[in-house]
Amino acid sequence: MKDSEFIFPTIVETFLKEGIAALRESEAEEVQRFLERSYIERPCNEQVVYALVKFYNAVADFVSAKEVGQSFLMMDGYNKEVLGELSATFLQLDDMETYFSLVKQQLEKESLLEEPEQELATPNNVVQFPKKIVPRRNAAQFSEWSTPEQLEFLQQARFHDVEPYILPFKAFLADATTSPFVKSMIFELLQEKRVDAMVVVRKAGMDDMFNPSKIPMLSQDDFTAQLSDALTRRFEHSNPSFLEQLLVIVQQHLFIMYPFAFPSEDITLWSEAYSKWLSQLYGNEWQDNTDVNPEQLIEAMQFIERMEQVQQNYLL
Repeated sequence: MKDSEFIFPTIVETFLKEGIAALRESEAEEVQRFLERSYIERPCNEQVVYALVKFYNAVADFVSAKEVGQSFLMMDGYNKEVLGELSATFLQLDDMETYFSLVKQQLEKESLLEEPEQELATPNNVVQFPKKIVPRRNAAQFSEWSTPEQLEFLQQARFHDVEPYILPFKAFLADATTSPFVKSMIFELLQEKRVDAMVVVRKAGMDDMFNPSKIPMLSQDDFTAQLSDALTRRFEHSNPSFLEQLLVIVQQHLFIMYPFAFPSEDITLWSEAYSKWLSQLYGNEWQDNTDVNPEQLIEAMQFIERMEQVQQNYLL
């Protein structure tokens, strides 16, 4: 059941267009109250559900995002925007298997809804069953599919030889306008399949060539582990909730830029930059570490802000 068009107040529109970073803490709280109240009143409205899931993702409340989004899909059927936003949710919950199953269910629903009626009469004694959904194996038009379709295809491709898909995957990776999230998923797949070939990757304003077989998996990256450890030591006891959000943001940025990395591997610099960036985002006072170069700190925070904008606005 589809609900009618919903008009959001300006502050919610600002969040949807510019992300949580564009809001003060009090404004973010106002957006949350409005969306949660609207959801109670109109739980089947696609715009409200999408906005609320997006908000929960932005504040790292992924459990709530999953509950709202999955409940809507079960009640209301197929919706690309909600399904696309849920990709970030399930990624952070480390539950992509469930997400891919959900994508498959929704795509099958859409396919069955669009199945044309048979023109020929069917004997009364024949029980009609829905046609079996045949997985799409021709990836020539991969870049034209929706993000959920692309992610479902990538999940299926893990069980097949990816050689027939290399050319469309390369084209997708080299296109600066395609989803950086899907690009990260493709690159991980090429790594898993040990593809030994140079590929051009353009994303988040960066451009370079990589050999998937020569790059360590993101989960095995030493810099990532060291930065997480540094942040943990810094806030584990003094501010655990702040630490939890910091680690989520760092992981999001690392994945969205993957296989690219931070401009430098100065752990102290990036620990300081992320800590100051998030603290200032919430309007808190911050005293700089005198051991960190001020100009480098500014540049690092500008890079973080750029990754946050990419994260908030990646193509779904």
